[in-house]
Amino acid sequence: MMSARERVLMALNHTETDRPPQDLGSSCNTSITKIAYQNLLKYLGHKKDAEVPFLSKDMQVVEIEEAVLKRLHIDTCGLHSNPADEDRTEFFPPHGYRDEWGIRYAAAMKDGDILYYDVIEYPLASFSSVKEIERFRWPDPLDPGRTRGLQQKARALREHTDCAIVGHMGDTSIFQACTLLRGMEGFLVDLITEKKMAHALMEKVLEIQSIKMERWLEQVGGYLDVVSVGDDFAGQSGPLISPDLFRIMVKPYLARYFQQIKKGTNAFLHLHSCGALQELLPDLIDIGVDIINPVQVSARGMDPEILKKRFGAELCFWGGIDTQKLLPYGKPHEVEEETKRIFEILGKGGGYVLNPVHNIQPDVPPENICAMFDAFFTESQIEGENS
Repeated sequence: MMSARERVLMALNHTETDRPPQDLGSSCNTSITKIAYQNLLKYLGHKKDAEVPFLSKDMQVVEIEEAVLKRLHIDTCGLHSNPADEDRTEFFPPHGYRDEWGIRYAAAMKDGDILYYDVIEYPLASFSSVKEIERFRWPDPLDPGRTRGLQQKARALREHTDCAIVGHMGDTSIFQACTLLRGMEGFLVDLITEKKMAHALMEKVLEIQSIKMERWLEQVGGYLDVVSVGDDFAGQSGPLISPDLFRIMVKPYLARYFQQIKKGTNAFLHLHSCGALQELLPDLIDIGVDIINPVQVSARGMDPEILKKRFGAELCFWGGIDTQKLLPYGKPHEVEEETKRIFEILGKGGGYVLNPVHNIQPDVPPENICAMFDAFFTESQIEGENS
């Protein structure tokens, strides 16, 4: 029987495995939200902990305890980021905060529970000159708290587990960070009409993220099997900007960033990027992306058969189990059937890791979570992992 690490690495090297490798919780883009997790804990008969540690406060995504990972047959483990020593977070009662980039968030609530946080203030929205960008109080990428103790954690995961280690520094984006700092509309306009502003902002964000990433990989790069970054370039119906504009204005910054990552680790490069991304995939492959996540099959042009045919020789797929309709509204047998269908397509010849499309949301019944991750296991195997 394959070990978890062997299963993941074989799949990522485009070799068929005994079953699909499975991921949940290795990064803040491949996990589960707090409410959904508490529902799952109750369903599985685990103690419901009100103080579940967050991987991402704004997305309300949590860390998953080892017993739950074992129950769901998960083959990965995450090495997550540390906060900076200088905590620049400001809190605004009752449920608002400003992060270290100066981006302000407010909670979206339902029945007294926080579902996620919306951005309500873009700190660079009113800027009109490059000098203002230069004078802005940027996060300190050299803060020692970001990497303290991570090497020891990485070594322990390598020596004492057989899981595939997925490293996620946390805040990793270039393009998306610019949209959050400037505002989506403002930054997209800059890319066309205020190119000096756009270049200055992307250059500064790249500088900060690159310093953080270099220091992080110095500590953990040699222990990782997969290194994960996240950056969104597309919506439900297509890229947010034209492919030509992407190639001219954005791709060069990503290329420099990904090249640096490749120098710091031999791990596979996993890019989380939502939406209708097919038109940009050749460019992302060109600059070093090995794995695409979440494979949003409900978006335009993201048909798994087409993706596998066009890109399956060069790209691995991590995700693909629909979270818009299937997981929240399907029956458990429908979830199981669709999970197997996706694997038959994307897993043919290897190159696939089973994971939902982005994080599991509060409206997903725990029965469906189990149906997805139990799809390739017999009842006796499930009972054995419960014991």
